[in-house]
Amino acid sequence: MVWDWNGTLLDDLHVVIEAANVSLSRFGLGPIDEDDYRDHFTRPVRAFYDSLFGRPITDDEWEALNETFHEEYYARVASASLTSDAHRAMDSVEGRGWSQSLLSMSPQEWLDHVVDRFGLRPRFAGIRGLRGPTGGLKAAHLRDHLADLGVEPERSVIIGDTPDDAAAAKAVGAAVVLYHGGSHHLPTLEEVGAPIAYTLVEAVELAYVNTSRRS
Repeated sequence: MVWDWNGTLLDDLHVVIEAANVSLSRFGLGPIDEDDYRDHFTRPVRAFYDSLFGRPITDDEWEALNETFHEEYYARVASASLTSDAHRAMDSVEGRGWSQSLLSMSPQEWLDHVVDRFGLRPRFAGIRGLRGPTGGLKAAHLRDHLADLGVEPERSVIIGDTPDDAAAAKAVGAAVVLYHGGSHHLPTLEEVGAPIAYTLVEAVELAYVNTSRRS
């Protein structure tokens, strides 16, 4: 089981929006709320800002927005908590005899810090964040993560909250369950055609059913 972090195990949407609003305010835009964020959010993240600006942003604008966002996000992330049933969901994975890992588009050093704050490191066979530029797509990142773990993609299930999680799973040949509780409206997730869960415990149950059917 490969867990996404932001918006899935970590309930941090309010922190994301606060940080995005600081970034946008420096260009005279915003503020946005949760509905606005879900209306526009996409990957790569630069396209999210293109949508909010109503035009393609420049390289200088992207660098400033991205840098400010990460500074503001990590200054606030201590106010975020785990999703309410995160521990029960991870317990369910362990109870089924599966291994589980964490894959995030957050920089590795910050991911390590936040995961350790919650005492979750012993839960995971691997914890992988970004070790290079932020803002890209997840597929190559997922492929590298599974290779590091020595796990065949067809024996893995991704649980995340974005269409990019589904696209990454499809690209490597893994199964996926999308969690409706993070960064996208339900109709956007439904367009993907993947199983959708409304809690993380349900996501684990759907993952189990999905893998049973595939085998």
